[in-house]
Amino acid sequence: MDIMKYYEKVIRGKITFRDILDLWNEGDTYDLLYLAYSIKRYYSDNSLKIDLCSIVNARSGRCPENCIFCSQSIHHNTDIKTYELKPKEEIIKYAKYMERYCNRFSIVVSGRSIEDRDFERVVDTIRELKEKTGLKICVSLGILDKDKLKELKELGVRIHNNLETSRDYFEKVCTTHSYQEKVRTIRYAKKLGLEVCSGGIFGLGESYIDRIKMLEELKNLDVDSVALNILHPIKGTKIYHLIEKGEIREITPEEALKSIALGKILLPDREIRLCGGRLYKLKDLQCLSLLAIDGLMVGNYLTIQGRSIEDDIKMIKDMGFVC
Repeated sequence: MDIMKYYEKVIRGKITFRDILDLWNEGDTYDLLYLAYSIKRYYSDNSLKIDLCSIVNARSGRCPENCIFCSQSIHHNTDIKTYELKPKEEIIKYAKYMERYCNRFSIVVSGRSIEDRDFERVVDTIRELKEKTGLKICVSLGILDKDKLKELKELGVRIHNNLETSRDYFEKVCTTHSYQEKVRTIRYAKKLGLEVCSGGIFGLGESYIDRIKMLEELKNLDVDSVALNILHPIKGTKIYHLIEKGEIREITPEEALKSIALGKILLPDREIRLCGGRLYKLKDLQCLSLLAIDGLMVGNYLTIQGRSIEDDIKMIKDMGFVC
């Protein structure tokens, strides 16, 4: 397969949907990783930097939405800690610790959206984080209206709101809110001049066409950063039981790596960030993902413990990258 033919098409902005299908069907994992790496080096001026970010699960559980993968949904019976919004002091203490390793720090709350009272507490926390740390601050607060987005714009933060999957497949993932509500939040944010991080989860039972369509939607929405996750099935969630019954097939490590590479190929000038599920699905292969990504989430995830940050930094350096 002439991989460099596709490299030239990407650089010239001429890559087509047909080309992407051909790459998936005819290219092997290493073809796509090599192509993604070549594209990454071109758009980053040959930088070897892997940007590190982390999150705090600032409000956990009791979410009314029915996303099939989520351990925080009230529709599932999972063994997780549930709590209201953490005190500002606790969030700031954790952020200061993570600043030793990371450039970005995100405050994440469970739920469809955030109520006014908790929103004001998050705003107060952001102001203090900006005073006391040098971290770039992100927030993941669900579906937001224009007034809240305007306030976040004034604070200079980046918002995060995942599409999760393609528009066509979304109803098989969630029925308590719509794909369009997510798209509307992202469009409002971009119109106001906010930076947006959005992405999805590979391995929800979707086809590779759904993954391509999701990535194309992110490109059309002009998001600044793409957060890619790989499903880590959690006992008690609907998807865990669907997998257990054989109704959904788990994504393979090879498929996951190819899908990550497609992220860079389809959004070459955007930040591709690998987040949850890499430990569970890729294991010793996760070092290969560094060829296709620009950033890595480190530390703990929402309800799953991450691995040692020192181990991640060692992996990055062993692969010849810097962080």
